[in-house]
Amino acid sequence: MTQPYGKRGGRPAGVLGARRALALAGSLALASLAVAGCGSSHKATTATIDRTAPAISKSEFVRKANAICAKGNAKNKVAGAKLGAEPSEAQVVAFVKHTEVPAVQAQINALKALGAPAGDEAKVARMLTLAQAGVNAVKAQPTIVTSGANVFARFARVAHPYGLISCAPTS
Repeated sequence: MTQPYGKRGGRPAGVLGARRALALAGSLALASLAVAGCGSSHKATTATIDRTAPAISKSEFVRKANAICAKGNAKNKVAGAKLGAEPSEAQVVAFVKHTEVPAVQAQINALKALGAPAGDEAKVARMLTLAQAGVNAVKAQPTIVTSGANVFARFARVAHPYGLISCAPTS
């Protein structure tokens, strides 16, 4: 097992093992939606969904949202694989700040642009608020992704029962 920021066997240990580096890419994908479950005090204001978007049914919203997340997950997995088996803390921080956070923010923005099914506006806004709180927490503390915390738990508790199973799939 890799020991973050320490020594192992007389040599410096990497921040993440190969499996954890790949998990990082997958888990940060919007899925990559929300770090809100980490107990962070970073709050987001209530998310604003696009109320000018054409009407959308719940089934269409779920289908499109899952497609957005699946596409983001695939891109983030490829990007995360480039970190290698034992990335340094600096590499992880740079990856999170310059790759993952912008990618997750783009996914949140794409979900907002879908609008929300009639009657579900509050629930969709809640999901997106949890997502934004997560992004804000990761921005403030990029190394949180190496802590082992289930950073998407709160988002997943709302999104998965709604049908967004491709968003935060490992939470």
